[in-house]
Amino acid sequence: MKQKIYFAPLEGVTDSIFRNTFENYYGGVDKYFTPFLSPNSTYKFTTREFNQIDPEKNNIETTVPQLLTNDAEHFLWAASEIAALGYREINFNLGCPSGTVVAKKKGSGLLFYPEMLDNMLYKVFEGLESACSKKGCTAPNISIKTRLGKLEPDEFYEILDIYNKYPISELTIHPRIQKDFYREPLKPAFFDYAITHSNAPLVFNGDIVTVSDINNTFAKYPSIDAIMIGRGLLANPGLVLAYKKGLEETPLDLKIFKSFHDDLFIQYTDLLSGEKPVLHRMKEFIAYWERNFPNDTKTIKKIRKANSIPEYKSNISVLFN
Repeated sequence: MKQKIYFAPLEGVTDSIFRNTFENYYGGVDKYFTPFLSPNSTYKFTTREFNQIDPEKNNIETTVPQLLTNDAEHFLWAASEIAALGYREINFNLGCPSGTVVAKKKGSGLLFYPEMLDNMLYKVFEGLESACSKKGCTAPNISIKTRLGKLEPDEFYEILDIYNKYPISELTIHPRIQKDFYREPLKPAFFDYAITHSNAPLVFNGDIVTVSDINNTFAKYPSIDAIMIGRGLLANPGLVLAYKKGLEETPLDLKIFKSFHDDLFIQYTDLLSGEKPVLHRMKEFIAYWERNFPNDTKTIKKIRKANSIPEYKSNISVLFN
């Protein structure tokens, strides 16, 4: 039996339209994590946020809403609202390295304040059942996605001690610190430490882009039964299926990929207002997909510079043909 593969959230990219379309054309993913929702003192989800968790637009069996906050009351409000929709797991984002997020002591920025982190987790786990019972729903599992720390990887030792105090359903570790962003090498020695010291089941996340990477990760860490892939799976949408079919390589099926692209393009054209938002969204995808077309750099450059829908469609047609 193949181990589980999770699709990591990418802000502004893996929204409900993308997730549903990906599932229709590729699938094979065991859990999809939403881009983070940011509950605040309004105690309301924006329309955009609710679309990420609307049961009519998401499969609640395989979708895990993710929350980004440093306020326990805001977390508990959001968790109870989400649980009332039928979701059984909520992920706490303690990994986002964005400077604007970190400056607010959120995401991986909260890791730099262990007392604050501990206090928040205490309040969340202490108040979760009560908050959900008021909504007439069952308390969901709380999983965490984390980095090692903010400035130094040694911060992780204290952070893991804090996590071990609480009944975290899964702990996904991206073994970099905040200031590494995605540029610096992974620090796998700290995941090795977590293997022998974490009370929660572990999920590995980071720099997995090939079937070999998946197989090697599970071989190195036989005690884990799931990994999370973000950028690698966005770039190579057939990656999970290839792994689960036991294939060694993932050649791009251009016919399926073109249909996948075209479906996304039509949906975003219908949803977004004006050419620029549509072009911006599709070019975000192209930034990941272009590695599948190493011999078409001139066409990719034209796609990136396209200033109109007709210009974009003309150059995409050239790429696919």
